[in-house]
Amino acid sequence: MRHGPAACCILRNVHDHFDFQALWVIQPGHLQPDRARYDIFDPDRKLLASATQVERRSRFNRVSRPMPDMSVLELTTPDGDPLLSIIRQHAEWVTEIQDPAGVVVGRIRTGDTRRNYTILDETGQTVGKVTGDLGLKKFVVADSGGGRIAQVRKTRAGLFKEMLTSNDHYKIEFTGPVPAAVRTLTALVPIVLDLTLYEPE
Repeated sequence: MRHGPAACCILRNVHDHFDFQALWVIQPGHLQPDRARYDIFDPDRKLLASATQVERRSRFNRVSRPMPDMSVLELTTPDGDPLLSIIRQHAEWVTEIQDPAGVVVGRIRTGDTRRNYTILDETGQTVGKVTGDLGLKKFVVADSGGGRIAQVRKTRAGLFKEMLTSNDHYKIEFTGPVPAAVRTLTALVPIVLDLTLYEPE
């Protein structure tokens, strides 16, 4: 897998946050959220990073205005330091990942059925493929050679949350050693899945 200097630097810093055998991606429970947010935790539920939609949108705007051409979320550390930008382009069904300087470090492309996703590095080379089951609850992540590297599973958010909100929980379990850049992009897969399947914003 090839990287430019800027991509290598940012991914080397980011991967320290996600160097765990398992990760949780959880939407905070808000009854009337004004923007999408996802928190990423380690296996002990220690907060590692948060992805928050940049533009706040009022409830009136969400109902009356058409969806914008893109959604932008900023991934930051718990202290607010910038890590990555997650830019979902609705018309093209692709999510671009950029470092704080605006350099593209990868992309996640959504397939026609929304069950299949392709993870691309900064050069456009395929480094992973994501395939979901018919219920869109379990997704297998494979490397470019077809070897399984992780599983993403949508879990129950709790009866109260599921009745009153659209908040979802996802668990990522890695099945073996994964290159740092691929691990980082895989950690963002649940966010892309949720934005694609459920449109929380």
